Amino acid sequence: MNDFKVVFPSGYNVDYYDDNIDLNIIIPTGSVFFSTFFTILNIKNLIEKGNSSYFWSTDMIIVKDLKKETIKNVIRSIIDDEYLESTCTNIGKVHDVFPKVKSYFDILSDI
Repeated sequence: MNDFKVVFPSGYNVDYYDDNIDLNIIIPTGSVFFSTFFTILNIKNLIEKGNSSYFWSTDMIIVKDLKKETIKNVIRSIIDDEYLESTCTNIGKVHDVFPKVKSYFDILSDI
């Protein structure tokens, strides 16, 4: 499926290979899903920095890099494989999450 939109609530300023980023995935029904994409190097560095033996995060998706094209392809695969509701949290409808926006069609995608 190519019919989705992505919004980065905190903006898109990342190190492609050592970072993580929160994002909202909006589908045509108006449902908004939340996820955080992490790179493997970022998880490794967070574990070492926190001196921990493990790491976990709600709605975590691990990706090879945080390039916009990679993010777009991963989301497309998740939707096509019907894993969106398993991998991400549904946080509401467009008009609830983005009060100034009335519908899916009014959302400006960051990707």
